[in-house]
Amino acid sequence: MSNGEIKTTKGGVVHPRVERAIVKIGKDISHARRVRRIAAEDFAARIGISRATLHRLENGDPGISFNTMAMALHAIGRLDALADIADPSHDHVTMMQMREQAPRRISKPRATPSVADDTDDQEEAQHQPRPTPPKFQGF
Repeated sequence: MSNGEIKTTKGGVVHPRVERAIVKIGKDISHARRVRRIAAEDFAARIGISRATLHRLENGDPGISFNTMAMALHAIGRLDALADIADPSHDHVTMMQMREQAPRRISKPRATPSVADDTDDQEEAQHQPRPTPPKFQGF
């Protein structure tokens, strides 16, 4: 995007930051493929695309499908990074919001017996013997 031209794809305009990220991912995939000494034709066949599509992927074409990107990452053993990319546990904003929403104190819920329950409990208590408290309680 050095010539000042705004890129578009079938989905519309591509934001410059998005384009830079896609170009970086493409270059990183290309580098990973070459470090693993996998020929372009073999890599393209492994992920089920043509050599021309692999060339577009490695050059950061924003029109490449998400599936193609995922298959390339899988082929170099980095699919886990894609799977965790939007995981809330890795999202600082989500974690901060969860931390702020946590209650400061937690108390036991108080039981609010109904009138019918009170009379049943009183009758039951009259018919059962009271437990005797222990004579000595240590500390």
